[in-house]
Amino acid sequence: MIKTKKWMAGIMAAAMTAGMLTGCGGGGQTQNSAGTAEADSATQADAGSVEETETIQDSAAKTYNGQDVSEPVELVMYYIGDRPEDEDKVLDQINDLLQEKINATLTLKNLSMSDYSTKYSLTLAGGENVDMIYTSTWAFYQSEDNKGAFAEVTEQVREDYMPLTMENQAEASWGQAQIDGRVYFVPGNMANVSMNAYLIRGDLREKYGLEPLKNIDDLEAYYAAVANDPDSGVQFPYAASQNNAEGRYAMLFAGNDFVRIEGSIADYVTYKYSEDFTADDLVWLYGTEEYKAFANKMKEWADKGFWSRSAIANATDTRDSFQNGTSASFVWNLGTAGAVASQVEAEHPEWKPEIYDITPDANRFFAAYTGDGVAVTASSRHQDRAFMAIDLLKYDPDVYYLMRHGIEGVHYEKTSDKTWMPAADLSKYPYGTGFSWGFKNSGLDLTREDQNTYQTEIGKKWTQDAVESPTAAFSFDDTNVKNELANLKNVYTQYIPLLDLGLVEDVDATLEEFQKQAQAAGIDKILEEAKTQLTAYLASIQ
Repeated sequence: MIKTKKWMAGIMAAAMTAGMLTGCGGGGQTQNSAGTAEADSATQADAGSVEETETIQDSAAKTYNGQDVSEPVELVMYYIGDRPEDEDKVLDQINDLLQEKINATLTLKNLSMSDYSTKYSLTLAGGENVDMIYTSTWAFYQSEDNKGAFAEVTEQVREDYMPLTMENQAEASWGQAQIDGRVYFVPGNMANVSMNAYLIRGDLREKYGLEPLKNIDDLEAYYAAVANDPDSGVQFPYAASQNNAEGRYAMLFAGNDFVRIEGSIADYVTYKYSEDFTADDLVWLYGTEEYKAFANKMKEWADKGFWSRSAIANATDTRDSFQNGTSASFVWNLGTAGAVASQVEAEHPEWKPEIYDITPDANRFFAAYTGDGVAVTASSRHQDRAFMAIDLLKYDPDVYYLMRHGIEGVHYEKTSDKTWMPAADLSKYPYGTGFSWGFKNSGLDLTREDQNTYQTEIGKKWTQDAVESPTAAFSFDDTNVKNELANLKNVYTQYIPLLDLGLVEDVDATLEEFQKQAQAAGIDKILEEAKTQLTAYLASIQ
């Protein structure tokens, strides 16, 4: 059992056969963007001035890690997430650096969180020029790799085009990213503890004479006090929006040591953590007694007015509701909860924001490095330059801080080598926003100087106690059950948000109806496929 993170920097110990940059499962020529001498001469002839000719001659001498980068190229990258307001301003400065260092510029395109699941595969298969794309265990790494969508990241590729990555990337991440012994994306360099926490109004807790929260019962008492206080100044204890998935993970999963399996089966299949876990321990989440108990508890809370009866149609983000004062709580991962707490402390210190772990005795799990990352596409004409761009975006401090934090003095202020504080326009390029997900690197990441003390203490405890789940790096391939998953998603969408929010007349009857629909959709086949793949995966890492 792994109790602490192991960071191993340096050159990889296991040598792989040197090879060309190719897509998955296919041969082919290296997609190298360096221009020929004839092309350089033609360009100079068309330049029209001595000054321009000198610039081109200087460009022709450019190298990165000994590789020729004399030909300017444009790289197109897709990421998953919403586009921040100041993305273009930040990207202009990033491109200045990329142009200087590798003679390349980056064009960004995004797939929103609301429709990436339907547009991701279409984007890669549509014939559009795409050089780089966000991918991970939850975002189609295995399934798209099986289609040959991604270029292999051989050790030769790393040595030739990614010197900073060779020096700094955690070695364990490459092992986690392997499919049949080969790697097809560059995983993140940050393995955090994955768990949700609750952010509440400390001023309201004190008003009702309640002790600091220690468990789910304490959270319920806080919610009840807020709901029964017409002078609280908020509309609901929790302004649920469309679903209660974050609450499900914070209470049901953590409270029962259920482990989340990332990817296309994350919402359906789970298991209880144990040191002697096998694939036969996988279960259909909504067929468990634990889920039934959770759904009944959520109905109790809904009936008590802890959130709106029309929450399923509420389009206001739960984060916004807490920050604008219409909600008395917010639940998300610890980092996001901490960021919101820090903002509230700055804007409404009288609210006294407090963060709580309401399942303190539960196991905590390190997320896999493969939970974020970037792949270079097999179809890219500039694979070499794309790998260089990843190298710089992730490990060059000047480029990384722009990408991750924005423009210094505009979006953030660097207060030391390890800390930062918000600047005036932070909201226009929030920390960790947009396309930076795929390049997370704990070696350079800064900590907010005024980080909420609750976040700091909880984070220390989680990191100290965390273990690595046996499925942290498992990536489910949905090829054999695509139709069943599509059918199941339709059924899931009809029933689970309502059950999670307790907005049904009869939980047991609704669950029974849902089970019949899920059986018809093919949940048994999905579960068996998951067990088969996980059995093979566990055998491969022995």
